[in-house]
Amino acid sequence: MAHILNDNNLIAVLDIGTSKTCCILAYPESEDKAVIVGAGSYQSNGIKKSEIISLSLAVDSVRHAVASAENFIKERIKTVVATACVSTLSSTFIQDSLDIGGREVTQSDINRIMKTAQSKIPVTEDEILHCIPIDYSLDTRHSITDPRGLTGKTLYLSLNTVMTPPYPVRDMNAVLEQSHLSCSKKVASPYACGLACLTPEEKKQGTVVVDLGAGTTGIGVFYEDQLIYCTNIPFGGNQITQEIASTFKTSLNSAERIKTLNGSTLPSLTYEQEEIEIPLIGEDETVSVIRIPKAKIVYTIVPLIEELFERIRFLLERAGFYEICLNFVLTGGGSQLHGINEKASSILQRNVRTGYPVKLFDKNNIIPEHAYQSYMGCIGLLSYTSRILLNTPAHQRDVTTTGNKIIRFFRWFLDNS
Repeated sequence: MAHILNDNNLIAVLDIGTSKTCCILAYPESEDKAVIVGAGSYQSNGIKKSEIISLSLAVDSVRHAVASAENFIKERIKTVVATACVSTLSSTFIQDSLDIGGREVTQSDINRIMKTAQSKIPVTEDEILHCIPIDYSLDTRHSITDPRGLTGKTLYLSLNTVMTPPYPVRDMNAVLEQSHLSCSKKVASPYACGLACLTPEEKKQGTVVVDLGAGTTGIGVFYEDQLIYCTNIPFGGNQITQEIASTFKTSLNSAERIKTLNGSTLPSLTYEQEEIEIPLIGEDETVSVIRIPKAKIVYTIVPLIEELFERIRFLLERAGFYEICLNFVLTGGGSQLHGINEKASSILQRNVRTGYPVKLFDKNNIIPEHAYQSYMGCIGLLSYTSRILLNTPAHQRDVTTTGNKIIRFFRWFLDNS
C-alpha cells in the first residue's frame, strides 16, 4: 500500500491523452469510495496517436496538470497510478489446470495455478499491463467466483493478459521520471473507462466500452464482472478533424471548432439549407470565408464513423465476443459527436449509450459535468486503485509483477531445453 498511496495518504491518478493530460487526487475511504480533493488538466503537447513524440513537451503537460491538481490541497504528490500512454493493446487468453486430488482448494493452490498459467504467457519484449483471473472452474462447475474451500479433483483457471509493445512504455516512464513522479501501476485506458462508467449489471451481462479518444479508440469487453478482452484501433477524433481541414482547405483549429459545433452523424434535409462559414487557411478569418451547406460536413464525417464501428464489430466477431456483448457504452471526446449513438446502434445492432461516471464522490464539484469525458480515465483509475489495487482478495487480484518477464523466460528455457 505504501507504494500505491502517497505519504499524505492520497491516491493520485494520471491520464496522459492525445489531447489532454488530466490528474485527480482523492482520499480512499472504503473499497468503493475515494473522495476527490483536487483535479487538474492541461492541453497535451508532444503526444500523437496516444504515443509520446516529444519528451520535453509531454513533461511540460504532465507537470502543469499535476500542479493544477496539487494547488487544491497545497501538497505535493510523488506516486501516481496512470493509464498507459500507448497506441497498441492486445489480449491473450491463458488457461491452465491443477490436479488437487479431491481435497479442498486452498490459497496455496490458487497461487500455484496462477504461477503456472503465467508461465504460459508468450515470451516477448512486450510489457504486461494486466494479468486478470477471469474465471475459475472446479471439475464441471464453472464461473466460480472464489474456489477456496470447495472440493474437487481438478481446478481450472482462465487469465486475460493485456500486453503492449515496450518502447512507448519506456518513453512514458521517462516522462514520469522527468516530472519527478513514480508510477506504481499502469492501466489500460479501456479498462479504466469501463470501471468509471459501467453499472454492475452491465459489467456482468456483457458490455463493450468504446473509448473514442483524439488519437486512438480503445475497446474493452466486460463480462461476469471482469475485463475479458482489450484492444486499440488507430483511429481517433483528430482524424475527423484532419479530414475536414483537408477537404475544405481550412486550419486544424477551425476544423476542430466546426466539428464540435456543426458535426453530426445523422443526415437531415434541413442541413442542405443551413449554411456554415469556413475560414480559408492562411487568410484573415474575419474576411476570407466560404459558405457551404452543413450537409457537406455531415457527409464528410459519416463514412469515417461508419468505418470505425464496422471495424469494431468485425474485431469483436473475429475474437468471438460479439454474441455476448449486449450493450455498448461510448466514452471520450468522440462520444459527444451529435447522433453517434444512433449511428453506432444501427451498425452494431446493439443498445448504445453515452458513458457517465457511475460513482463520483466529488462533493465540492471540483470536476464540472462538461469535463466528465476528459476525466473518465482518471475517474476509472480511482476505482481501480481503491478497489482492485488496495482491496481485491488474492484470488481475484491483477497478478502482474515486475518480475513476470524474467520468470516466464526462465520457465520457458527449462521447458524447451
